[in-house]
Amino acid sequence: MKNETDTRISVINAILLAAVSLLSVAAIAIPSARAASPMLAADQCDAEAGSEHDLQRNLSFRPVATENLRIGVALSACREAFNQGSGPRQTFQLARVLHAAGQHTQAFRMLEKASEEGHAVAMVNYAVMLGERGDHETEFSLYQKAAATGNILAAYNLGVAYRDGVGTAANGALAARWFERASVAKDNLGAFNLAVMLDEGTQIPEDNQKAAQFYRLAADRGNVDAMVNLGLMLENGEGMQADPVAATAMFAKAAERGDAFAMAKIAKLEIDTAMTGSIEPNEQANLVLTKSGRIK
Repeated sequence: MKNETDTRISVINAILLAAVSLLSVAAIAIPSARAASPMLAADQCDAEAGSEHDLQRNLSFRPVATENLRIGVALSACREAFNQGSGPRQTFQLARVLHAAGQHTQAFRMLEKASEEGHAVAMVNYAVMLGERGDHETEFSLYQKAAATGNILAAYNLGVAYRDGVGTAANGALAARWFERASVAKDNLGAFNLAVMLDEGTQIPEDNQKAAQFYRLAADRGNVDAMVNLGLMLENGEGMQADPVAATAMFAKAAERGDAFAMAKIAKLEIDTAMTGSIEPNEQANLVLTKSGRIK
């Protein structure tokens, strides 16, 4: 009797073991089958051509820098997505790849279509191309529409338009406002250009202290020109107490990034340090650049 019971238990255990094994195989096989399934054309287009400047991009994938676009793969995926009737994001991405491939006329058409469908970063790029063709009024209008959605590029370009009078009357106060909005959104060029306006004081009141603050903000974000100009302000004591050591550190940072002016400045400072004792005070003054001599 005991032998029959043991045999029965052994059989049951064998069946359970087989069942568990089958379930394990099934559990392994299901994800594998999913992994093997082809990616949708729209998703592949998002994966291959998403832009870091596009607030509407598919966040499931990392953005792709223009220089890293795999044009053949991206073009195939985005064309297929477009032909399947995907949305304006894929249309913009197709335009992006076409432009990178040198097919500017087709890119222009795709940007126009995506812009008409309300895609913000497409509006900005389409506006730039219209501006290159001389249609600055439409260019300006598109920057306004795109900026209203919170697009950083549009905010910056709107600042440039107001500063330089592109498609609208020049307005320094509005230019500064849009540069500041871009700066708040972590755009280093917005911070730098606002700093320049505050530094120069030609379109808005000069404010050296605020200029230094925005130069520092842009410099911290890697803007080399901001490093140079902040170095000059530290050297001259504009908007702050003069600090030659901090100025030299700023020039050194810019020089490390290949800035020719900063490299020349560092070399000159090294020579000046060695020769200061033999240079008359009036000659030493000539070693300091005025604002009009700065690189902006």
